[in-house]
Amino acid sequence: MPSNKLKAFITYLDEEDHARLKKFAKAHDMTMAKVIREGVLMRLSENHPYIAGFNDGLQKAEDVMRNNAASEMKFPSGLSFGELIANELFKHYMRVQK
Repeated sequence: MPSNKLKAFITYLDEEDHARLKKFAKAHDMTMAKVIREGVLMRLSENHPYIAGFNDGLQKAEDVMRNNAASEMKFPSGLSFGELIANELFKHYMRVQK
């Protein structure tokens, strides 16, 4: 299983891609960073059918959870129930072992 620690990484996008990323993230109620993390994870796992399938299942579970009205409930942290669960699900994505 992956480490729960995230490491900072900086990249550059042209203005059009940045705007598209921002719009996509907003439409899917995600942070831009999460979209990028998922994209990197998918690319690194694309040649591993089991890992890709497992992660796709987690993504589908996250999609179902996000589209449930109950997941909109907010906590004192400011995060919604859906965001908290999505963050926990992300920790369980499988990654290619070195």
